[in-house]
Amino acid sequence: MLDTHTHILWNIDDGSKNQCMSLQMLEIAARSGTKAIFATPHVIERANKPSWEEIKEKTQQLRQLCAEAQIDIMLYPGAEVQMNWELLPELGAAGAYCLNGGRYLLVELPAAEIPAYADEFWYELELKGITPILAHPERYQQLRENPDLLLLWRRRGMLMQCNSGSFTGMFGSSVCENAKVLLANGLVDLLGSDGHRSEGRNTDMSRAAAVIRQLAGEEVLRQMTETNPQAILKNQEIELKQPKVFLEDKPKSFWQKLFGK
Repeated sequence: MLDTHTHILWNIDDGSKNQCMSLQMLEIAARSGTKAIFATPHVIERANKPSWEEIKEKTQQLRQLCAEAQIDIMLYPGAEVQMNWELLPELGAAGAYCLNGGRYLLVELPAAEIPAYADEFWYELELKGITPILAHPERYQQLRENPDLLLLWRRRGMLMQCNSGSFTGMFGSSVCENAKVLLANGLVDLLGSDGHRSEGRNTDMSRAAAVIRQLAGEEVLRQMTETNPQAILKNQEIELKQPKVFLEDKPKSFWQKLFGK
C-alpha cells in the first residue's frame, strides 16, 4: 500500500513531535503493509508556513533516518494545502507543494466554511496544470450541507482522498457512513492514514484496508492504494469514475441520491 496523506515530518505542523515519533510512525506503517508514504504537512497561511524546500529537506532527512533504522518504506514530499487565495502564487511553481513535485495537489477546505472563491480557486489551479485532490471529503460538514458541490467538482476532474480512520469509525458513525457511500459510488480515488502521531491517530491503514476489501473488493482497494498512487508518482493521468447521480432543481441530499433513496 501507499499512504497519500500523513503528518509524519517532525516539528513542522500539528503532527509528529520529534524524530523518534516520526520513526515510530514509519515502523507502524511498515508493519501494517504500507510500502511508501507521502509526507504532507499542513500549509495554511502564506505568512506562517513551511517552505517547499524545508519540506523536501526534512523528507530527505527522514529517508536517511529510515534507512539507518532499517525500516523498509519509501518517503516522498508533498503537502496538505488549505484552500487559501493568498497561497495561489506559490502553488505548483517548479512542483511546489504538489505530491512528489508533480501535477497533483492535496487540498483541504477551511474548517468554518467553503470560501466564496472556491470555483475560482479550482480554475486557477487548472490554469497552472494542477490536478486537485480533495482531502477527506467525508469529514466536511459544509459539504454535507452543500452536497451538489462535490458532484460539480468531481465532474470538473477532482480526485478524492478518504482517511483510513473514516472507514473504521474513528471520526464517528456519520463520517464512516459518508466514506462508505463515497466508496460504493467509485468516488474514493486514494486512501491516506492522515496519521499525526504514533498512538491513536497513527499510520496503520490495515483495518481500513480490510473494510474496503470486504465492501468493494480487492481490485478497488488496489486502485486506491497502489495503482492511483503509482500514477501520481509517475505524473500520469488517473481515470475518474463518475457517480450515477444527477443534479436537480430541488436536489435531495447527496447521500440520499447516492443511495438511490
